[in-house]
Amino acid sequence: MIGILSPRYKLAIHVVQIFLIIIVLVLSIVRMFKQPAGAPRTRANTMSLGMSAKSLVIILYQLLTEHVRALQRWSSLKVYAILNAMEIVFWLAVVFLLIQANINFCSGLSCTLSWIVVSLGIVM
Repeated sequence: MIGILSPRYKLAIHVVQIFLIIIVLVLSIVRMFKQPAGAPRTRANTMSLGMSAKSLVIILYQLLTEHVRALQRWSSLKVYAILNAMEIVFWLAVVFLLIQANINFCSGLSCTLSWIVVSLGIVM
């Protein structure tokens, strides 16, 4: 278990998470601009944008407090555990809202992008 928590592995995992979050962010922006004419605007459209930004801030906090000496006094394993547990719940909320929105109305490119964001949200 100690090997998994080494900074080398955590940095690689954080880089993969940042990559996935940026993909979700870009797909969500494209999905918002490419909505069909009759598509209703729901919270699912903006929820993934907010969660992506929040996740980037949390990962940035974890990386900076671990690797920058001046910020290490704000480093806390308890805070990391709480934030990471909350991330799971928030990304499940994004997945739930997107699935609910796709069941109500799903058409064209927006539908395809929504299902891609759902699958990436499950991975997150």
